[in-house]
Amino acid sequence: MKSLKGRVGIDFTYYKSETKNQLASPRLAQSTGYIFLTLNSGSVKNEGMELSLTGTPVSTKNFSWEVTLNLSGNRGTLGDFLPGVGLFYVTDAQIGGVKAASVPNGGAFLGLTGDYWTREKDSNGKEIPGGRYMVDEATGLYLNTKVQTNVIGNREPRMIGGLNNSLRYKNLNFSFLLDLRDGGDIFNGTDYYMTLNGVSTRTLDRQSVTVSGVSNLTGQPVSYTYEKGKTYIINSASYSGDYMVQRYWSSYCDNAYNFMVSTNWVRLRSLTLTYDFTSMFNEKRFIKGLSASLSASNLWYWTNYKGMDPEVSVSGSGTGGSGSMGIDYCGVPAFKSVTCGLSLTF
Repeated sequence: MKSLKGRVGIDFTYYKSETKNQLASPRLAQSTGYIFLTLNSGSVKNEGMELSLTGTPVSTKNFSWEVTLNLSGNRGTLGDFLPGVGLFYVTDAQIGGVKAASVPNGGAFLGLTGDYWTREKDSNGKEIPGGRYMVDEATGLYLNTKVQTNVIGNREPRMIGGLNNSLRYKNLNFSFLLDLRDGGDIFNGTDYYMTLNGVSTRTLDRQSVTVSGVSNLTGQPVSYTYEKGKTYIINSASYSGDYMVQRYWSSYCDNAYNFMVSTNWVRLRSLTLTYDFTSMFNEKRFIKGLSASLSASNLWYWTNYKGMDPEVSVSGSGTGGSGSMGIDYCGVPAFKSVTCGLSLTF
């Protein structure tokens, strides 16, 4: 729909689809003697919207400014699946205990599973969101679930979009595209790797660590501090403070939430400057058109993500697909590039 003589436009699309009898290869029990079984099973549901806004704020003979804003949001879920299959791993992408997984029966298609530290529970036995961590009296450290199949996140962004601007002054055209993202979990496997190997800045202080929370035996608040050079008796066994500090950081890596980030970004995806020399030719016998351009990409971005680049995946920079997006593991950031071009029309 357009108005004001086409200078303002809006295009809105809402969709809801279900694709049935998907080709799947779920893992089988080892007792079967096989690893995968390929079959048609389950459905993938997608629901979302796409919005496009276009406008021409300025339009004169020598100068014009055109702007386009595109926004979209998708909610992908996995429908009915094989009975007894609680999780479907669409890939072997895994860092530590964290894996990319789809959750049947209405769960996230781009889910993440992993282990985490447990929190205190309410009177119904359910964990209290944001509650104090449980401390395992047998180890003197935080208690983790010891299960790597907990659903811990959704890699699908809440919204993605792009803002494109095109400005023309006589024969000179300048355009740039801003890439937008709101939400969607990313597992910072690079930070995980650095912490596990003791090269993260958070592990610089190795003199002492403090574990405080709620005892898994009594439910009462407890706090234990372990210092280098001292000895501690835990569950009738003797441990050095050096060992407890090391074990703490190993346990820290068991909590996947320590490395999960709901990620936003604004990225200057591309920038192009073009000049058209065609008007310089009075007679266009041989050369019908001539223009020169200068283009650049990935010049700048802002994000709350603390890794190298939130757009990379465990399969490599710029790799898409549902398999490895949202898992960063020592990936190479997207590189900046500048190109020059000359276009001739005969």
